[in-house]
Amino acid sequence: MKMNKARLTFLMTVILTCYFFLCLDGIEAYAGEYVTRSGKSLFIEESHPLGQSLSNIQLRSSGFEHDLSENLKDIDPIHTVHVADLDGNGFDEFYIVTISSGSGSYGNIVAFASNKDKSLSMIYFPEIQEDDERFDGYMGHDVFQFSNNTLIRSFPVYLSTDKNASANGGTRKVTYGLFQGEASWQLRIIDSEEIN
Repeated sequence: MKMNKARLTFLMTVILTCYFFLCLDGIEAYAGEYVTRSGKSLFIEESHPLGQSLSNIQLRSSGFEHDLSENLKDIDPIHTVHVADLDGNGFDEFYIVTISSGSGSYGNIVAFASNKDKSLSMIYFPEIQEDDERFDGYMGHDVFQFSNNTLIRSFPVYLSTDKNASANGGTRKVTYGLFQGEASWQLRIIDSEEIN
């Protein structure tokens, strides 16, 4: 009886310690297997060795002819993970949505495309360019959705007189499609619209 009670106490201590370290500040560390419709897997493990504002992400695929093993260091924490087939070729991609800590909540996408289930290749997600009018008034607070074979990025539009906490310029939606480029897969902007 004492042995079982000691084991239970030890186990509860380990669980609570892990919970407090992984869920500090409301940011949970991701760990899990994400599976395509064809049964190929991507295992994702996130850790926060230097605090909750940056993550290390370990990626490992399974079931492909050439499996992926990748370590991403010091990137924004994972917000969500999606499996989708944006280009409609019958082979799902993996999309990891990251959101920065702090008041801006700037979003980014780390993604991998299936090369006909033989291997995975990283998908290029373009950085925002200062001279791109589609991002005038952009100050983060991104929300990402997947709909009708597209990736939709929505964000509040800030006027020059707005403070970070209150955007008065409405909302903008920027829509991305997935395309196979000459040397790599790419998410490209195919549309943008204002929503008031």
